Amino acid sequence: MQTLITRLLVLTVTALWLLGIFNIFYSSQFLSDILGWCLAIFVIFAVTRTRWHTQILLVVLGMATVSLAAIYDRWAVIPLGLSKASLFAAFLGTIVLIRATAEQRPEIKTARNLLARIDPREQAGGLILGTHLVASVLQVGVFAILAPILGSAATAEERRRIFLMAIKGMAMIPMWSPFIVGMAVATEYIPTVPLWQIMALGLSLVTLGLLISVAAFDRSGGLPAMWRALRTLSPIVPPITVAAALVIGMTTMTTYSTLQSLIIVMPVPCILSIAMSRDGNLLKALKSTTDGLSRIGSEVSLLALATTLGITFQSCLPELGLLNDLKALALSPTAVIFIVIMSMNILGLMGVQSIASGTILLVIFTSIPTGVADLILLEALLIGWGLCTAMSVGSLSITTGAAMFQLAPINAISAKNILWVFVTSAIFGAILSAINPLFIS
Repeated sequence: MQTLITRLLVLTVTALWLLGIFNIFYSSQFLSDILGWCLAIFVIFAVTRTRWHTQILLVVLGMATVSLAAIYDRWAVIPLGLSKASLFAAFLGTIVLIRATAEQRPEIKTARNLLARIDPREQAGGLILGTHLVASVLQVGVFAILAPILGSAATAEERRRIFLMAIKGMAMIPMWSPFIVGMAVATEYIPTVPLWQIMALGLSLVTLGLLISVAAFDRSGGLPAMWRALRTLSPIVPPITVAAALVIGMTTMTTYSTLQSLIIVMPVPCILSIAMSRDGNLLKALKSTTDGLSRIGSEVSLLALATTLGITFQSCLPELGLLNDLKALALSPTAVIFIVIMSMNILGLMGVQSIASGTILLVIFTSIPTGVADLILLEALLIGWGLCTAMSVGSLSITTGAAMFQLAPINAISAKNILWVFVTSAIFGAILSAINPLFIS
């Protein structure tokens, strides 16, 4: 039975991926309706394969959507939400292909060798930076590289120490990477901001975040270790840069969104890079991609229900009175920035997925005048989206990393990391508040 469900999941998400690409070029209401129904079928099958806490969140999202639709007679919005969310299935399919490609590239093998040589007790800076760079492509797959390095003789405390440092590098990726779900969601709600601006601001803040971590929280190894890691990992920087440049180029030269551009532009370079690699194996990459597609049920389901809730919630906002209340408060731009970042952090600490909290915050603060520039609002959302994952038992980074490092999810969170998240968030919030006037037209 499980094998049959797995095959159905792969077939359905593949159909969503291919039809989603076709719909970008030749959009029609008929095809959008088909995509919505395909996504609904996929979610029904995927729910049986998700963890219990994800199932609870999915039920909450579903009940909230149905309740709003019933109270305010917004039933017609639900199919629209599913149709719009179907594009995220194509996005995640593309990300799976990117991961499968990266696994066969010699640059990743170089990174694997570097990480194997890092002594986390002495070189925290190198480990955090190395995790950040590798995870910008492999995402949670970086833990599959790190965990085996320890060996079976490693104690639980050693595994925990390494993971708690690595998760910091992981948590800052959403601030700039176009290959992350947070970026895909945020740019769909705030599509006017050029991707290169988001990446430039995000990478600047990431640099500061790394320095804060090494200087104040993880002092072993310090800046010299970080510099050595950067030099050694330099071979993986060009392919990441090229991939990002392709997406930026597509968004700049066409009217396609960041999400659509990534879906369109990345598959061909991935296939070519495997074919051109000395040890490249297209059949192996296809098998790895197929296996990966069978494991993205949780992410697709969460995006589907969160997006549908967001659209339903947005359609009900005028009758809820919430927007009038927020307007009456006359929040300052600084207050809005800190509310967005800290709400994500607090809700993350409570175990709420970034997908759910981020979608609702985007709906609210893109529906009223805030005095916050689009770039600043988007980056504030991405800061909260990423940093809260370092301390949320509901985040994919914590649950996946904890499983690979053989830790209980609660042990994959520490008081020091929680403090780092809130201190770094406060500093980033102050910076965004200071530069916001520069981006107000």
